[in-house]
Amino acid sequence: MAYKMAYKKIFFVFIFTLFMIISCYHSSFDENKTIEIGEISEQVNIPRRSISFDFKKSIEDYIMKHNPYNLVFKNGDVVLQCIFLNYAIIPLENYPLKKIKVTAKISYIDNSEPGKSWEKSFVVSEVFSKKTKNLFSKEIIDKIIEKLTIQVYHKIFYDFDNNW
Repeated sequence: MAYKMAYKKIFFVFIFTLFMIISCYHSSFDENKTIEIGEISEQVNIPRRSISFDFKKSIEDYIMKHNPYNLVFKNGDVVLQCIFLNYAIIPLENYPLKKIKVTAKISYIDNSEPGKSWEKSFVVSEVFSKKTKNLFSKEIIDKIIEKLTIQVYHKIFYDFDNNW
């Protein structure tokens, strides 16, 4: 049984790596466009944390690291906006674990080609031990923000379903 899980993990890592290699060579984003990070807000209140502020900084840093020439502070060809809609704490059956799930609605507004604009809800989750005293610890929320950042970045730059 443990061997099946190991094979599934190896297969997943192989497929993910292959996808990443292919993605590096096939960008769906027009390299001449600039991206402005617009309004990032939250309808949900995560205790002791401004998830919108942290996400804005995270996506800016990620774009600067991977495509710095595309990021502008104003008047971008593309404006990225986000609103954090809700979160849920979900117990996992037969496990001493729980999961926190955060939902964010991302809007990609293409000012130069409005037909390429999109809006998508992203659901990101992180599993933690029931023994964790602080459900909203810095580590857990940082992992959620990191996962969301990577998903949004790949949706912008490498999503092949945009028909661009």
